[in-house]
Amino acid sequence: MSQASNGLRPPFPPESEMQRFNEVAARLVDRQFYQLGYPFDQNLNLTGFYEWLVTTGLNRLTLINVSDPYKTTWDMLNTDEFECKTLDFLAESFGFGKDAVGERSHWGFITSGGTDGNMHGVYFGRKVLAAKSPLPPILYVSSEAHYSVQKLGDVQNIETRVIRSHPMGAMDVDDLRCQLDPTRPVMVVIAIGGTFKGAIDDQRAVAAVLDEVNPVAVYKHLDVALFGGYLPWLDDPQAREVVDESVMQFDSLAVSGHKFYALNEPAGAFLCRKEVLASLHAMQVPYLNGAIPTISCSRSGFDALKFYWRIAVTGAEGFRAEAKHILEMTDLLVSELRRRGVEPLVNRWSNTVCFPRPADDVVHEYSMACTVCPYFGPLSHVVVMQFFTPELITRLADRIASPR
Repeated sequence: MSQASNGLRPPFPPESEMQRFNEVAARLVDRQFYQLGYPFDQNLNLTGFYEWLVTTGLNRLTLINVSDPYKTTWDMLNTDEFECKTLDFLAESFGFGKDAVGERSHWGFITSGGTDGNMHGVYFGRKVLAAKSPLPPILYVSSEAHYSVQKLGDVQNIETRVIRSHPMGAMDVDDLRCQLDPTRPVMVVIAIGGTFKGAIDDQRAVAAVLDEVNPVAVYKHLDVALFGGYLPWLDDPQAREVVDESVMQFDSLAVSGHKFYALNEPAGAFLCRKEVLASLHAMQVPYLNGAIPTISCSRSGFDALKFYWRIAVTGAEGFRAEAKHILEMTDLLVSELRRRGVEPLVNRWSNTVCFPRPADDVVHEYSMACTVCPYFGPLSHVVVMQFFTPELITRLADRIASPR
């Protein structure tokens, strides 16, 4: 029997390869706190998780979750229990309650990231609307929502109408009213945190327009990405309402796991009302023991473990403290920039701070995201996350304000 077949593969590559691994690791760790243009927490501590994997022997297993995580019969190795725990925790934070008989009112699964979640929002929405009308739906999304939505409309061959955005990035509902076709089913994707300016689309205004135009059928999907991580934990009840299903009556949402929830690789969750799943008519696959509602087949069983580990370690109070810290550091960055003569742009409840694009060496030093805005000209932004400190903000504001 070979070493490989006996589970005795060498633990490390040859020394010639290890040198390059170590060089790259050193370079990445050295740049740990210089990636500020993208919404990742760069001060993770998953040491306990990885030690636990080795101690338990799970590091030697392949773990794949398949189909509905809430299924009750499945013999293959899986971490469905922890996937469901994660989904139930998130669903509670998003205001999903109980149905008429006291059962959970939500369904979902852990995704490979935000785009995967949006893909299922568009797919589920299309299937639900098809059950209500024989006419093909139209997908409506703002110009400053995540680019994945327009791409997914193309992938799923759905007519897509891009709605104009206000200068600060939120959907222009007057343009939505003009573009809505009342004879066709409506699928509207609402951005809870636009990609560059961090704007939140006004759901109440969108709902008012939909009521006014009264299309034949409506499906509302929220892309809550980063903001859906911290908005539920803020003290401000108006902020929490933005992502509260019981208040806003949306059909589904996609939240990222590698942003506020601080996983160290792409992951996320898709959640919808249970009635949405009931309308899906999922494909039956006998050898997988039932219906398969997801587009993706295999999912990482380790993501479920890691996501719930993060929840169990941090808890609701920990997430509240992290959310509070993020917005406190955002306010500090805004005030420090203004004190140095730099006027920032920041939306309500947003941790994304935009400012006139600084010198190229500053942009590259801090891995800032950049764009050219027709209203404000060349802009850069940084996304304030859990690892930000007053010292980092002072240094960053000095560099942004430094002469070209």
